[in-house]
Formats: sequence, C-alpha cells, structure tokens
Amino acid sequence: MDLYRQDMIDHYQNPRNYGEIVDADAIIELENSSCGDKIKLFVKLKKDKIDEISFTGEGCAVAIASASKLTEYAKGKDIKQIQKLTTDDLLKIIKVELTISRIKCANLSLQTIKKSINSVDHKQKI
Repeated sequence: MDLYRQDMIDHYQNPRNYGEIVDADAIIELENSSCGDKIKLFVKLKKDKIDEISFTGEGCAVAIASASKLTEYAKGKDIKQIQKLTTDDLLKIIKVELTISRIKCANLSLQTIKKSINSVDHKQKI
C-alpha cells in the first residue's frame, strides 16, 4: 500500500476538523444522491479568510478523508482562493488517483465548502 493511500485511511479513521462549530457563519449540508454520502460543513470567516472550518457527515472512506484533508487545507486561506479550486486541485490536495465514481465522493466536500462560502458572501452583501 502506498504512502498516500495510507494517509487517506488515516484521515478516514481519524478525521481532522470533525465536529460542529456552534457559532459558524455558514452551515451547509450536501448529499451525494448516487451513493448516500453526506457532508455537513461549518465555516467561520474573519476578514475574507477561513478562520475556522469543520465538518460532520457519514459516507465512504473517500468522502470522509477528502473532507478532512480539504478542511485542513482551507483553514487560513482566502475565500477567493477556495472558490477557485477545481476538482483537479482537490485531487492534488488528497494525492490519490480515483475512479470517476470515487471522484464524485471526493468532490462532495469541495462543493459543500464552495456553497458555504457563497452563502456567507451573500449574507454579507445584504
């Protein structure tokens, strides 16, 4: 087993940033309807940067590990930088080659973080 797969297993078994942020600026939950994975993301912003981020959810190893790795990556980053992330960027962050169906599992956390940031941006403009 290669080092990157071991890292994914570790993030699945011991997810980082797992739990709720009580006073989050945005809480968004998305589900992958094709497999039932669910990710609920909590984001707190400070001066257009992700100050705190966490998640809860249930799903396959790829979905949970990807959420764990993405929340680690996103902490402290500018929201514009996160909004520009692509699926290819996500695959570089998780460092594991995936099949098309597994890419959907990994991409769930990316979709959720972008939607949560957009909901905070919208609130701040009102």
